[in-house]
Amino acid sequence: MKPLHIFLLVAILVPFSQASAQPFVDIANFNYQNFTGTNKSNPAIDNTTEVYSLSVFLPKELKSGNALLFRINGESIQSSTSPRIAQATSVFSISVALGYQWLSESKKWKSVLMGIPKVASDFKSSVDNHDFQYGMLFVQNYKWNPNLQLKAGLYYNKEAFGNFFVPLVGVDWKASDRWQLFGLLPTNYKIEYAIAKKKWYTGVNFKAFTRSFHLSPEQNNDYIRFDEVVLKGFLEYYCTANIVAYAEIGQSFGKSLLQYKVDSDDLSYSNPNYTPISNYVPFTIGLVYRIRTE
Repeated sequence: MKPLHIFLLVAILVPFSQASAQPFVDIANFNYQNFTGTNKSNPAIDNTTEVYSLSVFLPKELKSGNALLFRINGESIQSSTSPRIAQATSVFSISVALGYQWLSESKKWKSVLMGIPKVASDFKSSVDNHDFQYGMLFVQNYKWNPNLQLKAGLYYNKEAFGNFFVPLVGVDWKASDRWQLFGLLPTNYKIEYAIAKKKWYTGVNFKAFTRSFHLSPEQNNDYIRFDEVVLKGFLEYYCTANIVAYAEIGQSFGKSLLQYKVDSDDLSYSNPNYTPISNYVPFTIGLVYRIRTE
């Protein structure tokens, strides 16, 4: 089975923050992102990246008030240059996350723990131990009052470049009937404004998401690292009570997909699709099945 077929069957990507106290839960989410930047070593060349993401998130509440959490994630990223000086190249990731949410008797404290096994590769050779990554996520929530929740936690993943730890902190605050702030910094934080409740929403969204992909032996077992840091404005339209179409546009502050030498933090310039580019303007469109909880 071709990697793209595998991706279409099981791939999914969804931010974990929706398992916490934001005003909605995204059950299924598909989006497409595109960005182009100027090659820093040759300004006559533009590097373009296309990202396809699909997600499914299934929480199961128990009689005790606790919950089982299941998430399957996937991503397909294609990179190319214009004018073409190399063939377009692709990397993929697939992960299945299992977790549990504990709710205290007072309902003020909520703890979430998830294990996240993952495969991230170009899939040009047989999958081996270099393609597997193992992660975990712990988040502790405290409900200060019905409109304010405090959060802290830790994310860990065994990336292709080594151990990767991210301390997490967040404040979910319903500031008014139209303004809400929610998420976890530094990974994903959103400020939402209801233009017309249950119909039109807008605001800004900050995302910082690092991931890595192992390359095949023909690429010397190098790896791709993507330090995506973006600030976007967004517009959402509720086509129905649960189906939402959205668009985002913004500015990057991180790095594009870069190729590094195996077991090193030295850049490899063997593939022009994965060389440093200027800061770029990412554009995203998507469709989501969402349940608002407010």
